[in-house]
Amino acid sequence: MADDVTIAKPNRIPQIYGYTVCLIAVVAFLISINQVVDAAFSLANPLHSRFGGPESFSSFEAYEATRGERVTVPERNPAQRIDTASVETRRRQYEALRADRVDANRYRALRDLVSSGLILMLSIALFAWHWNWLRARAAEERAATARTA
Repeated sequence: MADDVTIAKPNRIPQIYGYTVCLIAVVAFLISINQVVDAAFSLANPLHSRFGGPESFSSFEAYEATRGERVTVPERNPAQRIDTASVETRRRQYEALRADRVDANRYRALRDLVSSGLILMLSIALFAWHWNWLRARAAEERAATARTA
């Protein structure tokens, strides 16, 4: 008689899968929200974003002070390193480089904002779908248990 009674054991694999996906979605959400904030700050102030080189483009004077840092290998003839360009020429170069840096940083920030936003929305959708699926599955198991009891 004891052999005739079978106790139904619930299958825990789908539950483990569902909770694992929810956990991964939360981690992806947290990482993406950090990248969205960083990209928003870079988009708001592209000259001070994390992208760029050693030159400062906050002002022409700052650019002049930091542009000498670009030369890292000393040349054999020191006369070749002397800059003979006029101030107006250097100012035009500064404006062109500054505009290029602003455009490049805005593009990178917008690209990061869009890609992180997509991951953010995808993680929210995956979490919501799997959480609802887990709740529906738990309700089905409770109903099945109540029917057998």
